[in-house]
Amino acid sequence: MPVSRRRKKKSTTSPPQVAQVRKHKPPSPPWVGVMILALFAIGVIWLLVYYFSNGNVPGLDSLGAWNILIGFGFVVVGLGVATQWR
Repeated sequence: MPVSRRRKKKSTTSPPQVAQVRKHKPPSPPWVGVMILALFAIGVIWLLVYYFSNGNVPGLDSLGAWNILIGFGFVVVGLGVATQWR
């Protein structure tokens, strides 16, 4: 019966690891937090004014149901800015 070859043993010492230096991104400027809160507030206020006035505010009545999209648009843009905050 043929004899199988012997396998070489792995070296017990590991090759030197090169340390990767991760550069941390600097924190966001203070205006980013203010902008997030402002966009949320504008969106919520827009929706509240539209709902409580039943669309009878001059300027808002011509937009009709687009007011809902505009209000939620401000909120969504605020969420988008919030993802960039560090």
